[in-house]
Amino acid sequence: MFVRIFPYIGGMINRLGIVVLLLLGISLSLCADVWVLTIDGEIGRGSATYVRRGVADAEEARATAIILVLSTPGGYLDAAVTIRDQLLDTTIRTIAYVDREAFSAGALLALACDSIYMAPGGVIGAATPVVIEGTNVVTASEKEIAATRSLFAATAEATGKPADLAEAMVDPDIVVPDVIEADKLLSLTTQEAVTLGIAVAEAGTLEAVLADEGLAAETTLRFQSRVVDQIVDTLTIPWLAAVLITVGLVGLFIEMLIPGIGVFGIVGTLCLAAFFWANFLVGLAGWESIAFVLGGFFAVILEVFAFTAVDFGLAGLAGLVLIGLGFYTAMTGPFTRSQDALTAVAAVIGGVFVTIVVVVILLARLPKTRLRFGGVILPTAITGRAFSKRGQGGADSSGPGWVGQEGVAATDLRPVGAGLFGTQRIDVICEEGFLEKGTPIVITRDEGYRKAVQKREIS
Repeated sequence: MFVRIFPYIGGMINRLGIVVLLLLGISLSLCADVWVLTIDGEIGRGSATYVRRGVADAEEARATAIILVLSTPGGYLDAAVTIRDQLLDTTIRTIAYVDREAFSAGALLALACDSIYMAPGGVIGAATPVVIEGTNVVTASEKEIAATRSLFAATAEATGKPADLAEAMVDPDIVVPDVIEADKLLSLTTQEAVTLGIAVAEAGTLEAVLADEGLAAETTLRFQSRVVDQIVDTLTIPWLAAVLITVGLVGLFIEMLIPGIGVFGIVGTLCLAAFFWANFLVGLAGWESIAFVLGGFFAVILEVFAFTAVDFGLAGLAGLVLIGLGFYTAMTGPFTRSQDALTAVAAVIGGVFVTIVVVVILLARLPKTRLRFGGVILPTAITGRAFSKRGQGGADSSGPGWVGQEGVAATDLRPVGAGLFGTQRIDVICEEGFLEKGTPIVITRDEGYRKAVQKREIS
């Protein structure tokens, strides 16, 4: 018996030891004094979620300092602005270590830190916004340059660095005496940056930065990129965003039109949730974007179910505009490049257009008995007297004899309801929007499955 028990106890002790070591490792990492975040390569939308989570975790751990290691040619300015705001808002001391280069948006991140160190042979600057047209790289508009210049100047002022040098990195028209002349874009080497007060000092290694900042004895934690950051980077690719919009809209509208087990609705909801989740983490999508889309869906539903049943009128068009506006605002921000804004417009228009085409095909091709909104308006029109023989005489309900027939509203018309014509009770839609039960009515249009009526004037 003891032979059997001891191995069991030994296994329990081993497993307990592993758990203790894991918890100890986690606790030590959370107690690190210096958090090291690294951006190596292009600054993408996933970079924003990476830095946001890193700064939040460092604040939770009450870290002494955050070191942002940069080796980047630049990237998305709107993502860089999100990172810049995180760096300026944190109460933890921030240090940028330019490991070789920090061009364009990378220069903005360096300026957003309290102090900058640069590796030997490093360079910082060259931040004028550009637009890619085919195979050509074209300087952005004056408006975009002015906005970016002000952003760089404000960032430099907030962290105590020369604002004129920051502006000269963006706008070639900025002249700084003895530094940069007109029509030249400012880029600084390590020595130039130190001499002009952009950088604190040259540092050959990260350890040298820690020593110079008096952090050599502190524990460090290298914050790693997570799978979620890579997912965000992927989901915010313009063409994939367009796919998410299209599949999401088509799925939800099919779910409204066709009764079933909800597969289309689930897929559509998941696609739209993924779209907004990714753009929300990046800092582009806000609650107003979601409100626009929900308001648009509500307007379209009203158009289909309450106003005209199948014709798209003012409410339907307004709904489509709101839906498009919601998606567009979720993909763009104040510092989104004009090229990316146009891509967002194309993605939204493409998604809405494909959705409209699919819905029109469904309305035209599927049997009326398969349409879900028929559950509100059409079933009795299909199975009741409106599509059966008229009375005992056998006159077809879709015949021209219905126009001009007089009767009374058998129910309130809101605007859809029932009308009583002699002994016939048929489904009607009121052109005036609302009529009370018992109001005299007359049929003005006969469209087979739908009879339009209006109030009959009694002389």
